[in-house]
Amino acid sequence: MSATRMCVVCRQALDQDEGLRIVLGPEGIAALDFRQKLPGRGAWVHWTRSCMEQLNQRGRLNRAFKTDVRIPEAVEGEEPFPMGPARRWVERRQKELLALGQRAGQVKTGANVVLGVVRKGQAEYLVLARDTGETVARDWEHKARGYELPLYRTLLGAGELGEALGRTGVRSVLAAGGGPLSRALQTELKRGAAFL
Repeated sequence: MSATRMCVVCRQALDQDEGLRIVLGPEGIAALDFRQKLPGRGAWVHWTRSCMEQLNQRGRLNRAFKTDVRIPEAVEGEEPFPMGPARRWVERRQKELLALGQRAGQVKTGANVVLGVVRKGQAEYLVLARDTGETVARDWEHKARGYELPLYRTLLGAGELGEALGRTGVRSVLAAGGGPLSRALQTELKRGAAFL
């Protein structure tokens, strides 16, 4: 069981794996500690859009660190801190874990293959590309409910999903079986829900 922390925005308890850790750099600039290993005092925020969007308001980080905290400038065309950097991190992790999961045999893709895996009871959850069409998404949502499987959306489009899996063409659905890579991917998919 992981240690319990408190979100600096909503003041609710959270487990370490449910939170995003923020630390201060030597210049007093806030930085995201995705791996939760950087030294020093940390402040925690839930992996939810509402908490992350309110992080920079009302001096929350100043109070948490008991000093003036400088917020990094947003990259052009990106959401402000912490949303922009957190989204980039989650997208990158989803790509990495999908590729590793594919090679380890823990991720299956292609509508017919996925359906076969689901029917055999070998799927732990299903994943849809961010830009999956409404009709296809509804069909897979219905199948997921029928087989009592969680269904997640990835931050990747169908083309990016195919590329991450080393496949040509677009991939709009995949099934993930058991295993450590699959569990790590599930964590990143849950985190990614804050950005959809």
